[in-house]
Amino acid sequence: MALLTDDCDMNENKLQTLFGGNGDYYITIWWVDEKGFNQSKTVRIAMSGGNAPSEVKIAASKLHWAMEDAGLNEYPD
Repeated sequence: MALLTDDCDMNENKLQTLFGGNGDYYITIWWVDEKGFNQSKTVRIAMSGGNAPSEVKIAASKLHWAMEDAGLNEYPD
């Protein structure tokens, strides 16, 4: 299961992070649209090169592994 975000009183968004085979991290927000279909938006944080400062890369990595440890990186229900 993905992490149900704390704005669930207004929007039922779920957060998921993925670790790519290329070493990059991907952060996805999931929601259900007005027709009942799952929708998502994903951003990539490149670990080699890319636009993010080192501190942001470290934070993305820590977020991903904390969510992994908590079992919160599965495809949302």
